[in-house]
Amino acid sequence: MRILALAVFSTSLVAQSIVVPAANENARGTGGTNTLTRGTGAPRTYMLGIDASHLTGIPVGSIINGVSFRTNVSTSNPASWPAVDTTWTPYDVLIGPAIPINSWTTTFMSNFAATPTVARAGAMVITPGTYTTNTGLPAPQPNPWGEFFWDFQTPFTYTGGDLAIYFAHPGSDQANQVFFDTVASAPAAGYAAYSASAYQAATGASASFFITRIHYGYGAGCPGTGGLTPNLVQTNNTTGGGTVKFSIANAPANAPAAYAIGVGRTSVTLPNGCTLLTNPAVLLPVALDNHGRFLLSLNVPAGVIGTLNVQAAVVDVGAVGGYTLSNATELTAN
Repeated sequence: MRILALAVFSTSLVAQSIVVPAANENARGTGGTNTLTRGTGAPRTYMLGIDASHLTGIPVGSIINGVSFRTNVSTSNPASWPAVDTTWTPYDVLIGPAIPINSWTTTFMSNFAATPTVARAGAMVITPGTYTTNTGLPAPQPNPWGEFFWDFQTPFTYTGGDLAIYFAHPGSDQANQVFFDTVASAPAAGYAAYSASAYQAATGASASFFITRIHYGYGAGCPGTGGLTPNLVQTNNTTGGGTVKFSIANAPANAPAAYAIGVGRTSVTLPNGCTLLTNPAVLLPVALDNHGRFLLSLNVPAGVIGTLNVQAAVVDVGAVGGYTLSNATELTAN
C-alpha cells in the first residue's frame, strides 16, 4: 500500500525502534537461545538489562510499547515457526528503570530501580509462520525480525536512564520452540541478562543476551471492553524507500478497525474521553483477526521524504461511545 500525497518535508529523524546492541542491527549474533519460546513443561524466567547509552535513540517521554526478536541462523530452527497457534498461559512482561547494569545481581526484582510497569499478563499467542529461518544466508546477514511485539497491554513511559525487561512463562501448549539470535552478556558494555528454569523464579544465573528490537511511539490509547486498550506498534522508519509495518493488538477479536493516517501530531480530547493524536487525512478500514490484531504493510517508494503520523481506531461496543483509540506512531522517510 502506498501513501504518497501525505508526505511532507521534515528534518525529524525518529526511528520508532532501536536495536540493542546497535552493532547487531544488520549483523547476526554469536548464538541462539530458546528461553522466551520454550514449550510444554519448560517454564522460564528471563531478565535483560540495557544501559542508557544504548537507549539514546528513544526520545525521553516516548512510550515503549513492544519488543521483537529474530531467529538465529541455525539448523536447530525450522524454516517457519510456529506451525500452529502457540499459547502461553500466562506470559508476563514487566518493564521499568534499572539499577546500573554492571551492578546487577542474580535476584531478578532487585535489578529494578523502581516499581516496574506490568506491560502484559495473561495468555499470549504467537500465530503460525511468525518467524522464518534461512540457513543459506551469507554471514553476517541475520534472519528477518519476527513481526510479533509481545502484545504489550500497558506501555511504559521512558524517562531516561537504564532499562530492565523481565519475562516469565510456564511453557507453551506445544512441544516445539524456536531459538532467537543472541550475543554474550556483557555488563561492562552495558547489556546483561539472567535466566532461570522456573516460572517467576526469584533468582537466576547469567545468560546470553537476546538481540532486542525495542519499539516506541507517543501518546496514550483509551480502554474499552474488559479494559483492553489498543496498542499500535510501528516496526521502523525508511531510508531510500522500503516497507514499514503497523501492528494493532490488544483489541477485541474480529472487531472492525481503521488506521488513521495524517500529518503532524495533535492532542484533542474526544467526547468519549479518548485522545486524537494525529490530524487524520486518510482512514484505512480493516478487520481485526480472532486475536484482536492486524498487521498493515506500507510500501514507501524511494525518493519520498517526510513524516506520517498513524493512530488506530477500533469499534468496541462495550466502550464509551462505541469505539477506542490507540497510542500513535510517527513514520519518517528520508
